[in-house]
Amino acid sequence: MNIKDCLIMEDYRKYKSDFIRLGDIVHEKLRELADDTGILVMGIEHRVKSEKSLEGKLYKNGEWYQKFDDITDILGERVICYFGDEVDKFGKLVEQEFVIDWENSSDKRALIKADTFGYLSLHYICSLPEDKDYPAELCGRRFEIQIRTMLQHAWSAINHDLGYKNKYGVPREVTREFARLAGLMEIADDEFVRVRDAMNNYTEKIHEKITSNTADDVLIELVSLNEYMQLNPKMCSFIDRIAKIDNSEINYVSAENYVAQLKWLKLDTIGDLQSALEKHGELAFKLAEKTIKGFELDMLVSNAALRFLCRAILLEDGYSEQQAAEFISLSVNKKERAVRQAKRLFKMYDEIKQGV
Repeated sequence: MNIKDCLIMEDYRKYKSDFIRLGDIVHEKLRELADDTGILVMGIEHRVKSEKSLEGKLYKNGEWYQKFDDITDILGERVICYFGDEVDKFGKLVEQEFVIDWENSSDKRALIKADTFGYLSLHYICSLPEDKDYPAELCGRRFEIQIRTMLQHAWSAINHDLGYKNKYGVPREVTREFARLAGLMEIADDEFVRVRDAMNNYTEKIHEKITSNTADDVLIELVSLNEYMQLNPKMCSFIDRIAKIDNSEINYVSAENYVAQLKWLKLDTIGDLQSALEKHGELAFKLAEKTIKGFELDMLVSNAALRFLCRAILLEDGYSEQQAAEFISLSVNKKERAVRQAKRLFKMYDEIKQGV
């Protein structure tokens, strides 16, 4: 190692603790940016380059670095997004929060040739702005932020481990296979965005139908059922009525487990569910009142409305006790427990009819 590189290593040891502090600050800020803007990220990672790694970097590319400050990736931050378009959104946040060294930053996606595939990532060389509440001694330190999708991250990690770490190099055939896989992942990234957008559009459409009371023909699935439970006036009124039995607060939760149960009862559409509520709602309320009154529940989950409605359907639509046990077993692991609950249900029904 020459004198120049030795001086660089000396500065590295001198300032390493600064970069450790800087890493914690930047990591926390990136996490805040994600939380404040609602961008879901798979992970935010950071590392301070080890002494061994820096020595290797100087050995391979020492001619590029004349002094310690020339090295821009002592601290490296990585943000892993779920969707490709969110890479750009997060990049804009980084540009607004940090000082960007545009000369050394790069969009690897734009650099790659049109007829090839490979490492796609957004790279920024940054520093902390001096006009914000950051430690003054850290504001001059440059660091790298990489932003990529989870598929780009997976491809890069595999390519690095199988390729760069092979000291004998990678055969042309293997390099070609890596390129093909990168192409497939790029297509998959685009498809994930399309699927997400289609799902969002579908949810908006269901939302509009339910709020305008034109959802009778909408099939019951997780999105439509959750929207119905939270937006339909009759269902919301029914949930509220049950909550008032013990003056409980309502906790709206996902109705995922009830999709299969409603299908079992041959309720296929939102219209079917609405008709069932109108037909069996009174008995469902009496079952709820008899079950929870006096328990002084602080919180009532919204799905309680579906629980008692389904049981009212079993009782008033002529299902047998055995069939009721089969239905209850959809949500109860032990058959014996389902049988006991079915017996109690029919006993409770008898008591209600007798006015007990």
